[in-house]
Amino acid sequence: MAVETDQIDKNIEIEILINFSIDKVSNLPHNVCNILNGQYENIISEFSAFIKVINNGDSIEEIVHNSISKTDLHLSWLCTGVASLLYFVQCNWTGPYVDMDIEWLKTRRNEAVKGLSLHDECNINVQKPELLYLSKKIFSNIDLQLKYESCIWWLFRANLLHQHILNETSGIIFEETKHIISQINNLDILNNPLCKLLFNLESAIFYLYYRSTQNSEEYLECAQNIAGLTLNLEGAMGKRTKYQQEEKAQLYLKVEMNKNIFPSIDCEDIPKSLNLNDELRLERIEFSEHKEEIQLGALEDAIILTKYVQLQMCQPKHKLTDEEIMPYLIKVIENTKNWSLKMTSLCYRCSLESGDKRTVERSMMQAESLLKDCSDTKAPVARRIDLFFASGMKPIWILEENWANLMFSLGLVKGALEVFIKLGLWENVIICYNVLNLKHKAAEIIQQEISKKPTVMLWCLLGDVTGDVNHYETAWRLSEEKSSRVQRHWGFYYFTKKDYSEAVPHLKLSVELNNIQENVWFRLGYAALQIEDWKLAATAYRRYCALEQYTFEAWNNLAKAYIKLGDKPRAWKSLQDAIKCNYDRWEVWDNLMVVSIDLGHFSEVIQCYHRILDLKNNHVDIQVLQILTNAMINNIIDADGNSVSRLLQNSLELFGRITSSNTINNPDIWRMYAELVALKKTDIDNERAAQYLQQAHRFATSNPKWSQREETTLNVLELCCNLAQAYLRCTKDIAVVKKRKMLGSAKLSLQGVVRKIKEQEWNNTNITEQLTKVEEYLTIITNELEQIKFM
Repeated sequence: MAVETDQIDKNIEIEILINFSIDKVSNLPHNVCNILNGQYENIISEFSAFIKVINNGDSIEEIVHNSISKTDLHLSWLCTGVASLLYFVQCNWTGPYVDMDIEWLKTRRNEAVKGLSLHDECNINVQKPELLYLSKKIFSNIDLQLKYESCIWWLFRANLLHQHILNETSGIIFEETKHIISQINNLDILNNPLCKLLFNLESAIFYLYYRSTQNSEEYLECAQNIAGLTLNLEGAMGKRTKYQQEEKAQLYLKVEMNKNIFPSIDCEDIPKSLNLNDELRLERIEFSEHKEEIQLGALEDAIILTKYVQLQMCQPKHKLTDEEIMPYLIKVIENTKNWSLKMTSLCYRCSLESGDKRTVERSMMQAESLLKDCSDTKAPVARRIDLFFASGMKPIWILEENWANLMFSLGLVKGALEVFIKLGLWENVIICYNVLNLKHKAAEIIQQEISKKPTVMLWCLLGDVTGDVNHYETAWRLSEEKSSRVQRHWGFYYFTKKDYSEAVPHLKLSVELNNIQENVWFRLGYAALQIEDWKLAATAYRRYCALEQYTFEAWNNLAKAYIKLGDKPRAWKSLQDAIKCNYDRWEVWDNLMVVSIDLGHFSEVIQCYHRILDLKNNHVDIQVLQILTNAMINNIIDADGNSVSRLLQNSLELFGRITSSNTINNPDIWRMYAELVALKKTDIDNERAAQYLQQAHRFATSNPKWSQREETTLNVLELCCNLAQAYLRCTKDIAVVKKRKMLGSAKLSLQGVVRKIKEQEWNNTNITEQLTKVEEYLTIITNELEQIKFM
């Protein structure tokens, strides 16, 4: 083993992190040159000989710990850790795959898989997991971290790859990596602007993986500021179809920079973007005016691509959302010369285009092409790794899964089935067999796999297929009672049978074992609602909404749980979040309106009612309108401490809109409208109030059986009193002809009611008293008419 200098220059640490050197590579230490040239296997093989000499029988963890503490070969250990991690990336992400194993490491593969599993299971498609395990043990060494501060950054990168190879999202890795990020934030190495930009980008990608969009936004914004990058969506006239005659406004991304681009290395053999070859759509939008494009580097492209992912995650899923974020993706696809960024951006386009019949075929062909690019040896290994950790690239088996899903969507079920079997995606295999009417084959193939090597996942799937809960119990024992997956499958089994009381304990235990499971939190919340465990429902939906902020059903159900718990202020806030997710569900607006009226947010009530009318034309909620009317009449103080009378005009506009429909024949609506109009206290408004009360009277008495029920009889009598008062009030100082006409109309209305009620011969004190009042008003109106009879 060659003697090495103990110290490593900070610039070399930076060059290893960014994967290229500004100086000549030949001036660098031999093992650093090998890393920058992509010769990872050489480094590991050379150092393996030394490891065999010092210790051949201990675990990887013991070998690493003992060797680092007893030798001064710190640079060799750092380079071995980096080479091991990047070799793992080559075998599982970028390609081309290398069959040959490092012999002493291969013998410890089971140790590595066990150490990486974290109570669940690693993906069966992971190649050479011992490389990742070795790198993590090296980067976790405290002595090495004290020697090289970049070591903790490499551990951060290793952790994200570790999460990618697990079948379950890990709360353990999430919490550990958050702590590592806070440590990196304090490193001197971040004084270098390029390192600071790269770190913020990688942190944003980490948080996006866990759908923690608020944290990701913070780091992404910081990266954008460091780069001096301004991104704005703008509109310009253009065409997007071949036969389009008239130009229309099209979105494009305008990029501005106030700094020079960061240095990067172009890759000559990047993945190719396939043409659409559609008979209608153009390959790209043709703008009428040439758009001046500024030159961007790979880091700037990485910022734009991460912004695309963040925008996609932060907005409700909708075709309009896709239209708004597509320009970000197009910018990267058309501009970047970085291998990882081109690969990742094309993968995102495959996903985006998979739901459109005009683009789904290109999507499938592009996915197949990208898989070939991973196997192809044209692009140098080192150039594939450039900005890999800032690209958000998915493992090769995820690309294969997406390709198979696209085949399945196009009806190529057998082709998709072959890929799913190869990848061990047994849930997808079951779906394919169901489509092919071969349901019995699903159970057979899973039992066949169990006979080869029983796993927790296979026992769970056998339970799903056969409906035998004993298989879940077997899986639970196999996992040593630590697998969140088992409890999830078990809970879902009871959930689909609507046996919510049985489902809740299993779902609850699943999220206790792993709290980053959106679909489990969602179902736990629903099951808790069904068994009326409001506190658990609120907790479950709250945790779900923290992970997935754009599902309106969750916010709506969270509000319901809060209402049941008597916490209406929190329910109100939850419903506002629900509306942000889905602006077009009138039921959510209705719920928000009801809670707003209870809390005294009267301005919100009026807004909600208008929105409901936008969505369904007619809507009558007498209770809400009555509370709003009473608030206006009594001029109470609203939730913001303001007088409600300031909303009188808004309320009148609302009632005007409600009553403008020909189908509104509810007397209460017209009565309330009259009461609100009367608050303006002008002659014109007094007259309008009388007209609206006349309408109310007409609708109230339109049912010939109104006088046979006590409730409707009392309502009509009260309406008659209001009508008489309104007519007397508005006929004080008006022309005699008009006064005679209006009082005559009032007299006829009251006479008809009095006659009808007397025919029923009611023996009811309430009705008798109200009838007496109406007769008194009738006498007053009759007398008034007598006085102006001959005028």
